[in-house]
Amino acid sequence: MTQNPDLILFGVRAPLVVDYEMVAQRSERPIAYGVSVAGAPRVMFGTKVIDLAHIEGEIVGVVLPCAFGPVRRHELAKLAMELNLTLAETLIDPSAILPPRLRLGAGGFINAGVILGAGCMIGGGVLLNRSASIGHHCVLEDWVSVGPGTIISGNVRVGAYTMIGAGAILQSDIRVGTNVRIAAGSVVRKSVPDGAIVSGNPGKIVPGRPVPSTLRRKGAE
Repeated sequence: MTQNPDLILFGVRAPLVVDYEMVAQRSERPIAYGVSVAGAPRVMFGTKVIDLAHIEGEIVGVVLPCAFGPVRRHELAKLAMELNLTLAETLIDPSAILPPRLRLGAGGFINAGVILGAGCMIGGGVLLNRSASIGHHCVLEDWVSVGPGTIISGNVRVGAYTMIGAGAILQSDIRVGTNVRIAAGSVVRKSVPDGAIVSGNPGKIVPGRPVPSTLRRKGAE
């Protein structure tokens, strides 16, 4: 059996990096090191950290970008690919319950307690946080982020770069557009257009503006 290459955690200022470390340990996936892109690292379990600005020569391993925000996570992935690195297979906690057949892209993260129903298709770079429940025949496009405790009922399609906050509920047979933001605790009963911000129970479109990536801001990631 071919051993998986060591992981490189890319963007280790993100608070969620500690969950990546724990899931890697439980999955027996060695971490080569973490790469700090913008600010002090937040690793907790002995991961060796190198600064992006100090990388010299070829580095070896496969990359998992570590950030909850979809745009930020994708930008980290693009920075890694500029170094000729490739995305790792999605890191999956051993406690996650997955269907026997699952279309799953690279570069994502499935945290502890996640449940995925049959017939799901999960794109590249998707992040499913603790105890999220995804119903049957759901499609999550690339770089979607799903917060802890979220429930997505059956036959739901979620567009790329959408972020769903903790504890939100998406009812069956709806379509959520690209780059949508759904606030924590919202109950979404109807389809949502591209770029909308949804909040409340029942979920309604509210005014607001997209949160810009802080990837290149001093002290932020």
